[in-house]
Amino acid sequence: MKTSFNVTVGLTLLLVLGLLPSCGGKSNSDYNEIAKFFAADESLSPVINEELDAYRMRRKDCAIDTLYTNEYDAVDMLVNRKTWLVFTTRQLTPNETQILNEKRLKPKTMPLAYDGMAIIVNKDNPDSIIAAKDFVRIISGEISCWNELDPSLPNDTIRVAFDNPKSATVRFCNDSILRGKEMKTTGNIRAVQTSREVISYVEKHKNAMGVIGSMWLNDQRDSTNATYGRGIKVMSVSKADVATPTNSYDPSQYNIAYDNYPFIRTVYAIVTDPRSNGEARGLGNFCILPDGQLVFFHAGLFPARAEYSVRDVVIH
Repeated sequence: MKTSFNVTVGLTLLLVLGLLPSCGGKSNSDYNEIAKFFAADESLSPVINEELDAYRMRRKDCAIDTLYTNEYDAVDMLVNRKTWLVFTTRQLTPNETQILNEKRLKPKTMPLAYDGMAIIVNKDNPDSIIAAKDFVRIISGEISCWNELDPSLPNDTIRVAFDNPKSATVRFCNDSILRGKEMKTTGNIRAVQTSREVISYVEKHKNAMGVIGSMWLNDQRDSTNATYGRGIKVMSVSKADVATPTNSYDPSQYNIAYDNYPFIRTVYAIVTDPRSNGEARGLGNFCILPDGQLVFFHAGLFPARAEYSVRDVVIH
């Protein structure tokens, strides 16, 4: 008997080749001080650490380090010439661009990859799917108990955990999910400072819900599964008013690529390094080259410079 069905075979990266600038050349003390580190939102740290490691393998003479902070402060450092490079999940505002132009700095913004904003719950939570509109009601403070989502769920408070009030996570919730409204950050919704602490909080609290980048869930390089334990599960999210198992999707590469998942954000590198062969510009450019794009791919993100295909497979 022959059975036919569709399966995802894989994502094929067809990456654009380019040249990687060298790190040579002398620079003044002011330049060197600014070039010592780049800044990034803490939620991006798993994949940015990997990008930096891969870049150092190619340019062993380069000395640039990381400063993980929140997205607000990272961009502020760039605008105030305290760093030449930031990794964010948003582009510069017109005002920020104007300030940099007035300082004779030409910011270059490069889309690097796409990440899903994942919703996680404790492994013992009976619920595993949620409508996007219901998540909006939770983070806006409209509802605060599980049985308000579904009468069959317990009458327990939904304990929502996020990383930092100035983080890329909160900014994405405000701008892209709440459409300019403010996310509730008091009462049953609390900050725990880092993405790892969000995961830990959800693991320890049965009624908790966490909001993190999907790169924290799909680290294919971590054979020990140390990035997160088995105390959580990822909710599938539906764009429909009523979530069902058939219309809800998890933040996998496939669902990000085909726009099935509703909460997708772009990861950017923004460079103002005035030297064409500066270290900050070299690292930023590396991230859009084939080796850098493969790092994003293996981290579970969908690379910005990728083409993909899904084929039908017939199994006899």
